[in-house]
Amino acid sequence: MHTSNLIKKLSMATAGAAFVALGATLVNASVANAAIFALDNSHSWATGSDTLESVLGFDMVEVPNDPLQAEFSFISTLSSPLGSLTFNPVVEKRDIGSSWQTWSHGYDEEVYFTGNSTNFMNISLPSNIAAFDLYVEPNNFFTFQIEVIASNGSATTLTQNVQGFRGAKYFGFYTTDGDIISHIKITAPQAALGLAAGEFRMASSQPVPEPASALGLLLVITLGAGSALKIGRGKRERE
Repeated sequence: MHTSNLIKKLSMATAGAAFVALGATLVNASVANAAIFALDNSHSWATGSDTLESVLGFDMVEVPNDPLQAEFSFISTLSSPLGSLTFNPVVEKRDIGSSWQTWSHGYDEEVYFTGNSTNFMNISLPSNIAAFDLYVEPNNFFTFQIEVIASNGSATTLTQNVQGFRGAKYFGFYTTDGDIISHIKITAPQAALGLAAGEFRMASSQPVPEPASALGLLLVITLGAGSALKIGRGKRERE
């Protein structure tokens, strides 16, 4: 065997080992780096962006309003095709244009109000939720900092200035690498005299690729790299 050929074959083997090692690293890193990310009002579907669905590819499912519940009813759960949202403490159903005066982007259905003396809303999500978005508006017509936290052990916070008069804003969250969102907490300053939230959407999480599948794909890449080296070597030898 020529020394040059031996070196080339060793290089191919080294490259293959490197690809497999890299594959193992990526599989482990994907789980370790799973996280929750936030999207502000500029990413809303109402502004034409709809980053969660159009860009990131989540199949966002609207949480239906409950027409059977009368205005001013106290609500603890909302049902959806993906499972129920649970509110703690309970929230009050308000209709825009009637018991809730303004919103934004033309929405004129129902929202869910904390009450004047409560400045936060806790929402427990169904299992296996990878993306969630909503709109929020303070009760007081002035502008306040609204904070929304999405969590599942770890937490991500998005804070935006939201005006109470026709100023409802979008808050969106999504996860990566099989992580999920289990809880949403919305908080406003006490001076906001409560807050309302509505237009909830969510999407189920996508399954994480099995490590064996990921390594199998990298093995194909490795073999392809080896073939490319062989082809290149043959061409040079013919020349």
